[in-house]
Order: sequence, then C-alpha cells, then structure tokens
Amino acid sequence: MHDMPTDPRTREFRGMVMPQAEGLAMLVSRRGAVTTSFNYLARVPALAKTYWVGYTVRTTPENPTGRRAARLVYEYLGRDTQLILNAARTAGYASAEELVPFHRKQLRIDEPFV
Repeated sequence: MHDMPTDPRTREFRGMVMPQAEGLAMLVSRRGAVTTSFNYLARVPALAKTYWVGYTVRTTPENPTGRRAARLVYEYLGRDTQLILNAARTAGYASAEELVPFHRKQLRIDEPFV
C-alpha cells in the first residue's frame, strides 16, 4: 500500500508489554521508526482463552484526513506451528467482507471510533 520494503529487517517491530487491570498495554514501533503505536487489549469474556479486543493509537500529529485510532482484534493461535505459519502467510489488508463474522462484529467497521 505504501510501497515499503518487505525484507525482514524492515518488518521488525520492537516494544514492551505492560499488564493492566483488565488487559494489556503495549508500546510498539518499527525498527528505526520515529513514531510509536500504543495498543490496549482486553480478553473477550466468553472467549477468554482465544480472543482479545481493544484499540491502537498512532503517535502522530492530528490530521483531518487520517485516522490515528482504530479497533483491534487479536486471536491467540496456541503452539500449532502450521496454524501460526498459515496465519502469517495470509496476513495483510482485507476488506470487511473477507473477515470472519466474529472479527467484523468486534471491529464495528461502520461505527466511528470514539
């Protein structure tokens, strides 16, 4: 989308994870980047061992045409190497229609983030 290199060094992210009262907070940045993302995730009560939902905020100046905050859904894949590699190989941008119904529901794509 932004014509950035896809080599492993460029795709490397680093950060830290901190426990929160009902979830996790993370500060994450790309190698050599000058901005950071703040992520917050909490377990979905009915699916506590699998799904985490929350939001991410980019540390950039306000821009009327860009978004600095968005909802997130993380899915714990366990230790199944084949499942993990398959998820990694199919990662990337997806349209709302390509998402599984649960992800679509949690992301609330048609609702603004407030």
